[in-house]
Order: sequence, then C-alpha cells, then structure tokens
Amino acid sequence: MPHNIELNADGTARFAYAGQTPWHRLGKKMEGLQTVDAMLEAAQADYQVILTKVAVVDDDGNMIRNWDGSPVIVEDSRATVRVNPESGTFNALAVVGNRYDVRQNREVLERALAVVGASKGETVIDTCGVLKGGARFFATIDLGSLIIDPTGVNDKIARYLVVSQGHDGFWPIRYANTDVRAVCQNTVILGLEKAHRVFTARHTRNADEYMKTAQEALQISTEWAKSFKEQAEVMLGIPVPQSSNKVDKVINAIFPPAKDETDRQRRNREEINGTIRSLFANQRNAGGFGFNGWSIYNSVVEFLDHHRKGDIEDLALATIDENSWVTRAKIKTQKTVLSLG
Repeated sequence: MPHNIELNADGTARFAYAGQTPWHRLGKKMEGLQTVDAMLEAAQADYQVILTKVAVVDDDGNMIRNWDGSPVIVEDSRATVRVNPESGTFNALAVVGNRYDVRQNREVLERALAVVGASKGETVIDTCGVLKGGARFFATIDLGSLIIDPTGVNDKIARYLVVSQGHDGFWPIRYANTDVRAVCQNTVILGLEKAHRVFTARHTRNADEYMKTAQEALQISTEWAKSFKEQAEVMLGIPVPQSSNKVDKVINAIFPPAKDETDRQRRNREEINGTIRSLFANQRNAGGFGFNGWSIYNSVVEFLDHHRKGDIEDLALATIDENSWVTRAKIKTQKTVLSLG
C-alpha cells in the first residue's frame, strides 16, 4: 500500500479530508474544514497509546519464565501499544527506549492549534489520518491563504501547518509550514530557509519545554507571510520568454548534462526538458499567469512532484521530506530563477 494509510478489516480507511479528493481515493469526505473532535473521530485517530514492559515469548507465543515463574523481561526497553476499547483488543506498535514518553494524537494536534492561535473548537482541520497500522499520525491545519498578485494574475497560495508524529520511536513530533498552489495542489517550497520552517520535538519528558518555543521557531507571523509573498512576487515579475535561454538555464541547473553523457542519458534528459517545457506552456502555469519566473519555477516543481519516473511511494516521500534531493532541487530552482532577474 503506497499510501501507508491504515485500513480496517472492513476495508475502510483511517483517514478523513475536507478538500480535494486525494489520489488514493480513500477515507471519509467531510463537508468543509472541521474541528479537532470531528476530524479525529472521522479518521478514527483518537485512540490511546500506552507504554508497557517487553516480555520474552517463544515461537509459539508462550511466555518464557524464570525458575520462580516470573516472566523474562527485556530491560531498558518498552513497547508502545494501542488500546482498542470497542473490541477489547490491543495492537503492539513498536519497541522504544526507556526515555520514550507517549504523546497522544489529540494532544499533539491541540498543541498545534495553540501554536497557530486557534482554539480546538475552530473549524480549521483539513486532513487527518493514521499510518502504519497506528504507529504514525498526521493532520493538516489550514492557515488561510495569500494572493500573489502584483500584476493582476491573482495566483492563490494556500498556507498549511502539517502535524505529524510517530508512536514507533522513529517519527518525532513535527510541525511544518508548507505552501501549496491551490490550482493544482502542488507543494511549493520557497527555498529560503526563513520562508520554510520545521519544528521538531522528541518523545521525551522535556518535550513540553521544547514545544513552548514552537511558535517562535516556526515564525508563523505576518512577517513570515510578508517574506513569502515578496519572494513569489519577485519571481512573478521576472520575464522568461518561452523560447529563451532562460528556460534552458533553469532546467539545466537541476538536470545538467553529464560529463560523459551516454545516448540513453541524453534521451532521458531531453525527455525531461520537453516535459517541463510542456508544463511551462500549459494553462496551470504560463497559460494562466504568463511567461515569467513564477511559471517556470512551478513547472519544475510540478515535474518533480507529479511527472518524474519512479515508485509512487518513493515519489510521495521525496515530495514531503524536507531533506530529500527533491526539496534541494526546488530550492536550487528558486535560486536560479531569482538570478534571472
């Protein structure tokens, strides 16, 4: 399952969404943005996770005991376990260390609302879901939108806070600012570090202290919005004619010819070049907003997110990972476009 969303025994998904239907077409469609309570319930994500000791069992599931009948316990380890009160069952999620401190999904999401200045009764939740059999959780808070419009093209940029955490010892608590073009749901990363922030807190007992600094770290403010809009409008004001060498400069910055390029590598590069040029000219980009830096930037982003070849799961992970080569390519694209001005 490339989407990694948890599926129940009846085939329903632990996922709910308020906006556009996702590519996997799973989950419960909600009518408009929702409250924390409504979205957690719809996604079946408001479960309790507990910490337990780890006992040793044999291949048949029988507990191995000491001579006095006491169970053999794995020291310096704990297990995270999901409680299913409706069925009286439990789901073992992962083995974690002794310093691990459980944070419930509701708690992490409600703290995120506090970071953005919203109350848990406000209807601002856009998506909510459970991943990896309950071991991971995510949600998206809609922060409103900005209009990139110095010349009347009226391109709308949505702002979100993506909330994620794992009960598996691998995913920390993360709050990330992301910006998506509403016209095609592209992930738009404006490469300057000041315009894109990720706050991370480990699952330890001092996580509360870290989380108090989340708002400052994320820079969710009017200054952040101003910086974001200024960078986008600079790109929008840079002319990039369809047949100019400016297009080549942007594409070659991300997909340069190899020093000893083979015929196969050349054909692949030319195919990529042709695809990006086609995206550049279509209605979602230059056809709607003109031949400029903003359109060529979003054409490269659209290619990286939706049109390059590869396993669908790897493509999705590279798109949302702030440390992936795809993210670095988007940063480099932006810098290259800005250098054309």
